[in-house]
Amino acid sequence: MIPATRHRLAALLVTLLIAGCAAVSKVEVGQTLVGDRLVIQVDSAWNRFERGLADNTPTWTQEGITVDALQFYPGVKDGEEIAPPLRDGQKKQPLTFKASMQPVEIVALFQALHSRDGSSFELQKIEPAEFVGVRGFRCEFAVIRKIDDVRLRGMAYGAVRDGRLYLISYTAPRLGFYAKYAARAEAIARSASLKS
Repeated sequence: MIPATRHRLAALLVTLLIAGCAAVSKVEVGQTLVGDRLVIQVDSAWNRFERGLADNTPTWTQEGITVDALQFYPGVKDGEEIAPPLRDGQKKQPLTFKASMQPVEIVALFQALHSRDGSSFELQKIEPAEFVGVRGFRCEFAVIRKIDDVRLRGMAYGAVRDGRLYLISYTAPRLGFYAKYAARAEAIARSASLKS
């Protein structure tokens, strides 16, 4: 089998597995609560995977989960992992959040999450930004997904508030889809606040 065909077949199998394991619902326009406290404003409809992906991260999409993904980390506690360990045969690097982490350390944790399956991650920019009512950060990055060699662009907003990590990230193929939906994802991230 040709490597490119093998990659396409693997991507199709992943899509079918995800589709069979997760219920999808529509996120309507308006104010929405993600997790217990993360409040966001939605200006256009999205599709929500009820149980997230394999790591149960709340995930929304416009075009399909293997195309674009808006992911939410709504209040990861100090000492908690941002995602469970992968299966045998893959890197088992712990992905534990610490409330004392600085923005570059949080981005390094996020990088480890995106590259633990062998994908490559390149941080392109990090800068201070207000998020959930406190000083946080905004970053831009690139990922080459190992399973199918697709080049993704991404951005994320994050901040530590009351000892918890709040983070919203968006990734999509850099040609076409990222430019089409990044502004919508960015508007959601900028609208984020915490429920009192």
